[in-house]
Amino acid sequence: MTSSDTHQHPSLPDRLARLVSELQARGVLISDGIQVQEISGRGIGVVARRVIPAGERIVQFPVNTLLSPRTVKTAILQEISDGGPDAASSIFKSTARKNQDVTVRKRLKRHTSVRSQAGKYADLLDSLSSHQVLAYYLYREKLRRNSDWNSFLDVLPTLEMLGVVPLVWDLLDRGRKGLLDYLPASTYDHAARMANQFRDDLEAVQDIFINVEDIELFIWAWLCVNSRCLYYEMAEARTSNDCMTLAPVVDFLNHSDQEHCSVQVYDAAQAMKFFGLVTTRSYDIGEEIYLSYGAHTNSFLLCEYGFTLAANKNSELDITAELLIILERGSSRRRRSCDRDNETAKMESSKLKFLEAHGYLGDYTLSFDTISYRTEVALAVAQVREEVCREPTSDEPQARTLERSQLKAFISGMSNGSKFKAKSTAMLNAILEEVVKNSDVVLSMSNDDVNFVAENRNNIRRLYVERKHIARAHLRLHG
Repeated sequence: MTSSDTHQHPSLPDRLARLVSELQARGVLISDGIQVQEISGRGIGVVARRVIPAGERIVQFPVNTLLSPRTVKTAILQEISDGGPDAASSIFKSTARKNQDVTVRKRLKRHTSVRSQAGKYADLLDSLSSHQVLAYYLYREKLRRNSDWNSFLDVLPTLEMLGVVPLVWDLLDRGRKGLLDYLPASTYDHAARMANQFRDDLEAVQDIFINVEDIELFIWAWLCVNSRCLYYEMAEARTSNDCMTLAPVVDFLNHSDQEHCSVQVYDAAQAMKFFGLVTTRSYDIGEEIYLSYGAHTNSFLLCEYGFTLAANKNSELDITAELLIILERGSSRRRRSCDRDNETAKMESSKLKFLEAHGYLGDYTLSFDTISYRTEVALAVAQVREEVCREPTSDEPQARTLERSQLKAFISGMSNGSKFKAKSTAMLNAILEEVVKNSDVVLSMSNDDVNFVAENRNNIRRLYVERKHIARAHLRLHG
């Protein structure tokens, strides 16, 4: 490598040091007790440089230095204000967003004078979700050579690194689209929901902003936001999904299913609000510091972040697809509830309609030692006759009325469901035996059978090992 190459492509430690230095210059407190560094096989992480006690604040952001929807919108509007009439046309399309809701359209009609154009652009930005506006901003800043966030952008994962996320297999293929067929049905469904959400977000952004043409770059920006954002409550958020922010350095902490640190928002002197990270346990020198991303299954972690845990206390076995087949009266087609041409079997079954009406359609899971109540309800519904799940008729047999009453009593918690227990156990065991069988098929495949990249292969195998272990645990208990 020549000296010019070194200048053009600083090493990762140098890039991390530059990011930390620039954040500190903006007023971000980063404890001298932590070190951001590359960790073999795990990307970037945060380790203790000295003994750190529980309760120490290791990172602290003034909230106006975060990359949040609020600060991003403010930056865009300030650029328009500073740049004059032509500035807005270099960002926004001249036509209004075609899929705006009625409320937004009414607000835009008010902004007819030059003076009120700033309000129009603010309303356009407010019409976007937090994920959409943050993804657009990363996309836009990545294209700019003089971005104030270059030091952060330079340490974010590349799109190739993000190739472990099933969304990338779907949208970009690159020989990996076939991997989707090896995912368990529930994981496949999650990946399909993400792909649909991405397409909706891309359309929303392209309707408002000009020059959003590099789809691969937008995939990168969207995934960076999706995998690195933190929960941050804001008064203007429309839903809890809009409560998000990017916080450089904090986003480098790797996930653990155990509690290590907590995110806190608090007030300080002069009414300044801060966003901070506080340890909840002590650390020795050289020990990696983690942050729990939430009580997530490996299926969720793979789809949202691109990794799985070897041992995950939140492990679950999702048998929704298997139970839906039974509830659909023996359909041989493998149902994937998020396929665009298969909206939960188009609700053909009275049993599905009954479950939906009572709030129990879908999400049928088991942990190592428990069966979710939703699953128990679905198993009970699966064993009754279709007529029981329909509205009663004036001349129906008394036995059917009694069976419907017993089912509703179980659903409402007024009965322990003992009437359904034996058949439910037999039905569940049959499903679990099939889960073990299907898992063994996938686990027996070699690299010659399918073109697995090592990390993708390991993640997919881990999903099936987990499914098999949970299924066997219940078969031992109830077999």
